[in-house]
Amino acid sequence: MGANEIESKKIIYFLDFPSDIGGSNKVLLTQAYIMRQRGYQVKVVIPNDKKGEHSEEYDRICSEYALEYLTANYTVATCMEEIDIMAALEEYQIIVALLRENFPTVIHSAQLNIAVELAARELGIPHLMNIYQTDEQMFCIDWLDVYPQYHSADSFFMSERWGKGLGILSKCIRVAYDSNKVYERNRHNKRTNIHILSSGVLCERKNQLECIQFVLRCRENGYAVKLTIIGNDQGLYGSQCKKYVEENGLQDIVQFRGFVSNVEDYYADADLFILASRVESYPGVIVESMANRIPVISTPIAGVPELLRDGENGFLTDGYTAENIYDAFLRYLRYLQLNRIDSLVENAYRTYLQHHTFQKVGEELERYYRVIMDDFYSKKRSCLDVNDIKWKLEHFIFERGIDSDWQKMSKLWLLYHILPIMEQKDNKKLMIWGAGFWGHEVFDWIRLAGRQIELMGFVDSYKRGDYLGFPIISSEEAFRNECGTFIIAVDDVKSRLIIMDDLDWHGKVRNRDYFLALNAPIRL
Repeated sequence: MGANEIESKKIIYFLDFPSDIGGSNKVLLTQAYIMRQRGYQVKVVIPNDKKGEHSEEYDRICSEYALEYLTANYTVATCMEEIDIMAALEEYQIIVALLRENFPTVIHSAQLNIAVELAARELGIPHLMNIYQTDEQMFCIDWLDVYPQYHSADSFFMSERWGKGLGILSKCIRVAYDSNKVYERNRHNKRTNIHILSSGVLCERKNQLECIQFVLRCRENGYAVKLTIIGNDQGLYGSQCKKYVEENGLQDIVQFRGFVSNVEDYYADADLFILASRVESYPGVIVESMANRIPVISTPIAGVPELLRDGENGFLTDGYTAENIYDAFLRYLRYLQLNRIDSLVENAYRTYLQHHTFQKVGEELERYYRVIMDDFYSKKRSCLDVNDIKWKLEHFIFERGIDSDWQKMSKLWLLYHILPIMEQKDNKKLMIWGAGFWGHEVFDWIRLAGRQIELMGFVDSYKRGDYLGFPIISSEEAFRNECGTFIIAVDDVKSRLIIMDDLDWHGKVRNRDYFLALNAPIRL
């Protein structure tokens, strides 16, 4: 196959999680639809869970977009540390068979889909991944080469970070939105409340609780607002948000609508959109708001300031707290009083037209596919294949004398990379931060595989005494002890962030001096 065979125009798109239709899947489905409109043969692969099921929303969108789709079982990760390499090695043959039957010119996937990458290598097909948020320190580790060589993100910020971090080709492809979805807005000229919309799955990185606390501040200061929150609200964080609303008597002005398909109906009734996120790349909800002529208040996260300019086409907060949102809201009110909102909204709509239409994004994406094909067939690369990877993992297991229990280690990929880093240090002393469930898990990992590591004990802010036969000490004591490595074994995201900040302050570097048992792009 040669580079000019992009003219065969056949692309397969692999979505990420079975039950979550989130932003990354919306982007990829939209890109598939755009390329189908541009004359490409397009198929979408929807992931099934272990029960062979997936969200019905996938079927609805594929039907709406007239996209042909298949289903398959595969595992993806949102960061390098969380790759399940054993699952990928088991699943990749299923993907090989699927690709042989449909043999595409290009594969395009969401998140880190290692099974698809291994299959693409075996069949000699270029593979492009969409993946967004990542902590810069993720790249402190020299990862085993299992990732795709082509990448795209919806911001220059994240495109540059991934491209440099992995040494691969990357491009910023903006979020696309169809202006045909925009409804004529049915506004109440004399309504007394400012209707505010917030959209996205309720989770700590989306930071909706600060948005709710901002509403409380508005009520305390006599501003009449109503907040509608759309997005999956069934998790622990969603429960915390609902509890806060009840405890503060906000039920009449804060409404949770859960996941909705008719998003445009909510834009049609909104006066203002607020994005409070602490971790993003460039949220598609900002694009949707611009296209629907809804003014936006957003935190200045990652790539947002690339296109959203404070006071010009939106409002940027100075930080991530309710107080920061409130300050930006006061600027919004001043614009209302000075009759400057309409001008700001039109500037935002022009931003949408310049960067986010199907035509604009389609042209950018098609050009990038061609660049990828030219690059793929013009270079000779030496990539690890499945057998190479299996040999390395088997050697790691054998070298450490690990018995059959190694199969219970869900973090084999992480351990393969971090244990040698810890053992190559002169100071092989380890402290596990967290004397709970995950502390026990890490203890088992070290007992099973970390033969050269000297476990000193556990750090915990709330417990004292002994745990698993080792002392529990405070953070102050931990830093007085000359410890070579810390592993953070804490489930709660806020607690993890506090611990990470504490370690950073003491000059420790993530993925060099400390590691996380549970990883996610929880900060940028």
